[in-house]
Amino acid sequence: MATGTTPAYTSVANLANLMQVTNTSVKTGIKLVTEEAKWFRDYPREKIVVSGNQNRIPLVLTYPTGPGMIVDGGYENTLSSPAPTYGTFMPVQMNKRYSYTGLAQALDNKSRAGMIERQTAYQAAMAASSMGRALGLQTYGSAAGTVAAVLTTGSASATQVVPLKNAFGSTVWPGSTTTAQQTYISSLFRVGDVIALIHSAAILEFGTVTAAPSATSGVGYIDVTFNSSITPTAGDLIVFANIVTDATLTGTDQNNWPVGFADALTATSVHGVSDATYTNWAPGYANTSGGIRFGFLIKEAMANGIWNAAGVKMDRIILSQGVRRDVIDGQRGALRYDDSEEMDLEGELEKFEYLTSQLVPPGTAIGYYSQAVSKVELSAQPDNEMGPSIFKLDKVQDRSAMAASYDYFYARIYSSRGALAYATGMTESP
Repeated sequence: MATGTTPAYTSVANLANLMQVTNTSVKTGIKLVTEEAKWFRDYPREKIVVSGNQNRIPLVLTYPTGPGMIVDGGYENTLSSPAPTYGTFMPVQMNKRYSYTGLAQALDNKSRAGMIERQTAYQAAMAASSMGRALGLQTYGSAAGTVAAVLTTGSASATQVVPLKNAFGSTVWPGSTTTAQQTYISSLFRVGDVIALIHSAAILEFGTVTAAPSATSGVGYIDVTFNSSITPTAGDLIVFANIVTDATLTGTDQNNWPVGFADALTATSVHGVSDATYTNWAPGYANTSGGIRFGFLIKEAMANGIWNAAGVKMDRIILSQGVRRDVIDGQRGALRYDDSEEMDLEGELEKFEYLTSQLVPPGTAIGYYSQAVSKVELSAQPDNEMGPSIFKLDKVQDRSAMAASYDYFYARIYSSRGALAYATGMTESP
């Protein structure tokens, strides 16, 4: 008999609180690896017992004088031998920390089955990724630690849209002349980075990056909230300052980076040796004319320059991604039109190792002999697979928390600037 009621049923949603909340494994939706960190792992290691006083790199930079052709019984050649000189280095220290509470430690000890991934293992991997990116930036940077400079003078405010120029403080990577350059220079910063503006060799102010690129002005700019109202001035230097407490220059990265390509390719003095004193202490080849396509002729010029200056064979080439795409585009055209000039990314110079990364400055190619760039390490290079056990633990004063810290001590050494070659301003393909 009909009762006028509808059949009742109980859905899963009605009793959802009886169900567990489950998860897949943690997925990574962003790039956490840095190619340059992998390259650094393969650098030859110097055999040296590192001193806290001074570490020297003996360098032969002066050619011997010629022999004499003498008559029978004549006077002999002058007595001479060129004196070597030396450069110096001191390892730098990269420090990265994270923290966890007493509760997190208890959960790790007794309730690890309730974790999708161990908290401390995740934190250690993120710390390693951060250090790897720093190694990548430092590959192209300089010992001065400059990341960029202010392009134009602004007006007084604590909240600033900062226009940028001169990646790593070098005019060969202007950062403001093309969209690719502007995109690159603002990408050197990440939201949350603490920076310092340095004006006339003194701290102007500290600030935190809130958008990179700028939310309002786009690429070539970053948004920064400073600790007080300041006026950024054209030419002010921008350095990272991800250090606690210290509000002086020593609390910044200034003069705390290792020697990088900005030094080795363009600076007057590297490792304390000046090319004004030793003219052979200079890159084997440099081309900053711009507007050229990277093809076999440029590669051959680089190889010739390195061989003529240092007597070694170039076996590495670093290309910006846009330059590499342009080379590939040229290869396709060569296959169609039989243009042998553009036929050769892996052919004629097939023994080379071609490297590329998004951190390579736009329009740039760097060639070098792999044994001319080496490293010294006093601790293991961090990587994304290292676990929390490698970190040193310290109790946070008066808090139920622990601070985990890792220190990486290392140096990058250039033993022959003549074994380096570079070209900038080259054609890129989108």
